[in-house]
Amino acid sequence: MTIKRFKEFINEEVNGTELIGPMGPGYGETGLQNKTVNAHDTTVIFCDLDSKFYTIDDYNNIYGDYLKNGGEPLDGFSLENIIKIIS
Repeated sequence: MTIKRFKEFINEEVNGTELIGPMGPGYGETGLQNKTVNAHDTTVIFCDLDSKFYTIDDYNNIYGDYLKNGGEPLDGFSLENIIKIIS
């Protein structure tokens, strides 16, 4: 294998197969099967009540304050629980 001159390298035709390599039936489909995104796919929830976005860290902070003030334990990071905490 010899090293080409830079100008020869630039002028060489490329048809695209050199860039990606061989493709065959073993590669399969990589697209998403279910394109539906819901609250369980994210760690950020928007609350219409106060027009704020809540991350899991924000939720843990307000949930801790809620419990310190005598609130009842809640189950998980959800919009319903955020509304219950800030109401």
